[in-house]
Amino acid sequence: MKNLELSKKTVLILGAGKTGISSAFFLLNKAKKILLSESKDLSKDTEDTILLLKKSGVEIEFNQNSDSFLDKSDLVIISPGISPQSEIVKKINLRSIPIISDIELASYFTNKPTIAITGTNGKTTTTSLITHLINTSGKKAISCGNIGKPFIEAINEDKGNVDCFVLEISSFQIYYSPKISCNIAVCLNITPDHLDWHINFDNYIRTKEKLFLQQDKNAWSVLNYTDNLLKNFKLNTNKFYFSYKKPDKNTLEAFSNFAFYEDGDLFIKDGNEIHKLINKAELNILGQHNIENSLAASVAAKIINTDYSSITKGLKSFKGVEHRLEYVKETRNKVFYNDSKATNPEATIKAIEAISEIKNKNITLILGGKDKKTSLDKMINAIKTHVSEVILYGEAKERFQNELNKNSFKKLIIVTDLNDALTTSLKSKTDIVLFSPACASFDMFKNYEERGKTFKDLVNKL
Repeated sequence: MKNLELSKKTVLILGAGKTGISSAFFLLNKAKKILLSESKDLSKDTEDTILLLKKSGVEIEFNQNSDSFLDKSDLVIISPGISPQSEIVKKINLRSIPIISDIELASYFTNKPTIAITGTNGKTTTTSLITHLINTSGKKAISCGNIGKPFIEAINEDKGNVDCFVLEISSFQIYYSPKISCNIAVCLNITPDHLDWHINFDNYIRTKEKLFLQQDKNAWSVLNYTDNLLKNFKLNTNKFYFSYKKPDKNTLEAFSNFAFYEDGDLFIKDGNEIHKLINKAELNILGQHNIENSLAASVAAKIINTDYSSITKGLKSFKGVEHRLEYVKETRNKVFYNDSKATNPEATIKAIEAISEIKNKNITLILGGKDKKTSLDKMINAIKTHVSEVILYGEAKERFQNELNKNSFKKLIIVTDLNDALTTSLKSKTDIVLFSPACASFDMFKNYEERGKTFKDLVNKL
């Protein structure tokens, strides 16, 4: 399938978002014909871009996914947000038209090493950190995929100076990438998420595993050893495990390659040698989960032949990513953190635990958004242990309120929107305001970035 023979194909791109538009531009002069279909209205932000594509010969439709476009298509490039259970995908399958992601398409047009990072939580931080570590060594890496620019755009801009691509890849993108084979694949963790899209947790797990099963036997799989789902993956690749807990002596001796944390220090076992990377206190990112992310990133950088001194230097200089446990400012006797990237309860748990490491501080937690209907039990336990009060807003507020009340957490305030949440937080006697929604943003915002920027703007106006 590496030879797509695009010059003989009419390619239908479903979705006129960032990846769809990038794919359309990339396919100009490559495909026989390009069709772009968007089920929603034309966005004002993309009017000029759409006009340029039309002038370039792309056929475009809005407010529909028409049968006439389907009937002309030989290949479909699909927006990852479109569910396999949707009517349009059912129609495509009935016509036996191949479906791939923009990620899969991009992979056919580069021979550069690709490092792919997946997992329920921590992808963006780890992707950014791997790129930072490699670039600190003097090589050139580009973050792309679900972070920064689309993979297809990054490849199109490569003029030969890129050494590797560092790809954040979601379960949706993996699902629609039937042949992608990455040189290094990293999975940080697996907890229930996107169950509305995948139908059940087992489907979600199998989709994540698919990224590794498609690797060549000479490739590397980097996996969290403390996650039993990952430890039990049956893979035919080189394996490099990482763990927040130092493994027992027999386990450590059984593996030539293992990264671990012990007594405040991060280590990599490389053959018969154990290299100390850094002390936890020298990291600029908080929490146990970021120790795991740092270990995974260091392993990926090491596999790509980054020297240990550069890894240590990069770990010390990395400042974290926007919208993930991001310090905003201190004002009105409170410290504000933006964790808008926390779109599920597991991510919020990690944020709560990380902030709770700041001793003798009381926490106000702002939760809410579009509910993913995942279990709240573990998050509520973390709230009861570490949080003084919770402010709820958005579509999810009623279910969250009911679940917290059932678990005897009564320090709840219900508000209408994010502005009200912030204003209300100023009246509390807590020291830290943590905005970590545990929900998607789509009830009020177009994405978590817009939500996080709104929160920061409101804080900075105080």
